[in-house]
Amino acid sequence: MGLLGFSGKQLKKTLSAGSLFSTLSTAIAQRVLSRSRQKWEQARAESEQALLSQISPYEAGRGAGKLLKGWLRFKHPRLSLPQAEGELLPLLTAMDAEDHLPQEQALSRFIVSKALFSIEGFKLTHCRYESYQQAALERLRKNPEQRQLTRHDVFQGSVFLPEEIIAATHRMLLMLDDGRMGHYLGSALQKFPLRDDADYMAQLIAVTFQAEGDALGVAINDWFQRYCDFKIEESHQQELWVNTSVNAVTGGLPAQVGWDLLGRAGKHWFGKQSK
Repeated sequence: MGLLGFSGKQLKKTLSAGSLFSTLSTAIAQRVLSRSRQKWEQARAESEQALLSQISPYEAGRGAGKLLKGWLRFKHPRLSLPQAEGELLPLLTAMDAEDHLPQEQALSRFIVSKALFSIEGFKLTHCRYESYQQAALERLRKNPEQRQLTRHDVFQGSVFLPEEIIAATHRMLLMLDDGRMGHYLGSALQKFPLRDDADYMAQLIAVTFQAEGDALGVAINDWFQRYCDFKIEESHQQELWVNTSVNAVTGGLPAQVGWDLLGRAGKHWFGKQSK
């Protein structure tokens, strides 16, 4: 009887399969993540416009929602959902007074839905953000070319451009300003933790709202460089997660520990890739 009940032949076959799995998985991960790094490295080397084209409207929307949530909590430290809607509903009315196109009104509701989603989080029961997301979808479907849009399309913000989201959020911040917006944004820029894409997008919106003239170009360039560094480092961390998990599965760790690590890595890596 061989190790752990396996014959020598079976053990050799198992180890060979494990080695093959490890080699293939590592090679695939390195190839995919290398391409991701190259994309950001190339964008950083080319121009700010090239980098802007890499920003997803989904992340821009999340950043806008996070920034609006921060402002509401700045005003109401114990912010409740009714308080948030009490601020956001009049804001939509004010935006609609200037925006007559369904696409423009849909964009405002998309941003409000992201603010509420940031406040509520995900729940199995009906969330308030879904009502505004649905309202955005109904307006978009007024365009015959967009009648096939789905809720998922709106959730991802795929029909909007990142620069449109940023500009609309600037207008919202101006309408919400009670004389303290500058103080809030200055505080947010100093204390805002930069942990994910949404944090960086919120910072970009704040930077472009506050900076003017020549200072704006400098501020944007500085932000672009730091965001590229973040994305490149993120790909390195994702590669480390995958490699560590694959080695755990095929190496000396107990199988259950290895598969648990691989599952965590898969959720971490593929979850980010699908956003």
